[in-house]
Amino acid sequence: MAAELGEIEELVEEILIRLPKDEPGNLLRSSLACKPWRDLLASHAFRRHHGDFHRTPPMLGFLRDWPELSIEFFPTTDFLARGPDPQHQYTVEDCRHGRVLLRYFDEDEDMPLLVVWDPMTGSETVLGTLKMSEKARSFASVICAADSCRHGDCHSGPFGVVFVILHREEEVATASVYSSETGSWSSSAVTDVGTFEDEIHFSMPSVLAGDALYFLLFRGQDVEGCSILKYDLGTSCLSEIHLSEEMQDASDNPILMVGEDGRLGIAHLFFFGLSVWWREVDPDGVVSWTQRRDIDLETLLPASDSIVSPELVGSMEGTDIIFATTNLGTYEIDLKSLKSPLKMLSSKLCQHPDIKWTLFPYVSFYYPPAPAVAGVVAEASSDEAGHGNEEAEVSRIEEV
Repeated sequence: MAAELGEIEELVEEILIRLPKDEPGNLLRSSLACKPWRDLLASHAFRRHHGDFHRTPPMLGFLRDWPELSIEFFPTTDFLARGPDPQHQYTVEDCRHGRVLLRYFDEDEDMPLLVVWDPMTGSETVLGTLKMSEKARSFASVICAADSCRHGDCHSGPFGVVFVILHREEEVATASVYSSETGSWSSSAVTDVGTFEDEIHFSMPSVLAGDALYFLLFRGQDVEGCSILKYDLGTSCLSEIHLSEEMQDASDNPILMVGEDGRLGIAHLFFFGLSVWWREVDPDGVVSWTQRRDIDLETLLPASDSIVSPELVGSMEGTDIIFATTNLGTYEIDLKSLKSPLKMLSSKLCQHPDIKWTLFPYVSFYYPPAPAVAGVVAEASSDEAGHGNEEAEVSRIEEV
């Protein structure tokens, strides 16, 4: 085993590539078998081939946005996140491309700050937010900024943060982008959103479809006030998409989603009836919305969990998967292969009578950490930020 792999390297690689992608502990333990295996798993070639074979990264866990409680990572695999600085009270803003965007209020600076956190390594990047009035509303999204990235393992590359503000006095929305490469914010894109009241807010997290981010706006109890803000990353333009009365009447709690084919969708849930509208663009650029068949979730839930109507709490981009919570727990709904009963993600997270929370899936391939020194396994230690070696990582995984 201490010898170089030589002629069997390709065979070993083909075997390791076929380990289940949603069981990251298998790759980690394989990296401890011997130095040649560790070097193979740490190579860029293996990561490229592994991504080509599995195509879409798995959901390793999820977070929720609940300001009254401290941030908590809920694993759905044997992956354990390396937590952010515990001294702050965070809320979750967004989660995408292997990164989580957090927000906390810094009393010394007397302003809210954004933090880009990597659960894989525990690293954090603190950003200052743009100035805004107390009556303004804001939301932020994180994206990978690497060229030609497939977004399965882009933790170490550049990133961007899109910060959208609703200005009540000016009746406009603005969007600016922070670049990790320049360490600065771009100039603001502006669009008119008309008169709105204090209760206007962003409903659920944004979604990335193609080269644009979409934010769902919800104006209190007025169903006619539901619309979508679109920020085009290529042109840096901000615009508003108005929805038909038929779509808005379907529910007062819609969520945005992006299907496997990259289309933007809106899912509605009214009692136990689920419907999804997909945005279509014809060759002439004409946009329309088409509705798929209604789905009766009552027939897919356990009999003991079909008393209270479920609520939609999020979606997973690039799939046909959405998430719903009930009085007994949180479920995953795959619109492509509806099964009975639905897959339960957590029995700990249930509906709350006073709080509507959001689920943020953490989606990424996992690869074992590279040795600190070539040919030498790092000492079994871990610093306060959560950085450690392979043996420490195995111990963490085996605690699950």
